[in-house]
Amino acid sequence: MLKKLFATALAAAALIATSASAQDYPSKPIKLIVPYGAGGGSDSLARAIQAAIEKYDLMPEPLVIVNVDAGGGVVGAREGKNAKPDGYTFLQAHNEIFPLALSGRLGFEVLDGLQPVAQTTTACNYLAVPASSQFQSFDEVTAFAKENPGDLKLADLIGGLSHYGLVAALKDQGVDIGIVQTGGTSARFASLKGGHTDLAVMSPGWIERGGDELRGLLWLGDDVPEYAGDMPTAKSAGLDIVGCLNRRYWAPKGTPQEAIDYFAGVLEKALDTPELKEFHAKSFANINFQTGDALMSGIQDEVEKFTAAAANVDLSGQ
Repeated sequence: MLKKLFATALAAAALIATSASAQDYPSKPIKLIVPYGAGGGSDSLARAIQAAIEKYDLMPEPLVIVNVDAGGGVVGAREGKNAKPDGYTFLQAHNEIFPLALSGRLGFEVLDGLQPVAQTTTACNYLAVPASSQFQSFDEVTAFAKENPGDLKLADLIGGLSHYGLVAALKDQGVDIGIVQTGGTSARFASLKGGHTDLAVMSPGWIERGGDELRGLLWLGDDVPEYAGDMPTAKSAGLDIVGCLNRRYWAPKGTPQEAIDYFAGVLEKALDTPELKEFHAKSFANINFQTGDALMSGIQDEVEKFTAAAANVDLSGQ
């Protein structure tokens, strides 16, 4: 009888300790890894969320952003996967992480090393050329590429989202475009501006950010929004591709569900602030918050599409 009472007391003490620990979370700053450099779309979103958390006191501890600008997102994603799963490190990574895994560059299967926390934003990309380019339309690009195989160079991330999407689909139609490894959109813009490459897939914020230095030729989403002008869609050009960035937050595998739910709740509150609504309107992205089954369903659909495109991807960049 005494043993049973003692065991019950220990169990109760453990429950109280666990509850107290959960109530104390977070008791120190939470680190958010952004696997790209400052100034790009991923970094801008992270810092807008960070500012909203601070302004509206959404967490008792600050969110600390750590940019890991190496390997086109690979190094930062690995750091996120290898972090201690204690609820104090999260990773912001959009769906480019899946083709990186398929290409072997990531070094691990996404869902084996990371747990999805939430999706925050959907932003559809577009194909752009420098304003000084001879190409005025996507048809002109494909016509030139067919007559001059491999001459056109796309600033991109080899094995990334646009590589698995646009380039794979073009090769399926007999259009050969080479890839110059640059990384994120800030680096792509610099490459175009410097004349090192001919075209690049850019996130929608660059319609404004790039101003009159870029010309959009092809919208990679389903419907062309008013701010994108009269660009044709990829589907109208006969290309069935994944062309939208779904920005998501991840935790190292094994992170307590309580921490995941807490941080997802903080993100949802941040997205509902006037500042984040204005940020997304200005950056031409849509708030598309998802967790749980809806989030996992979208992830599985993307993985299937990227896997199907993999047969047309040449990881040499040629």
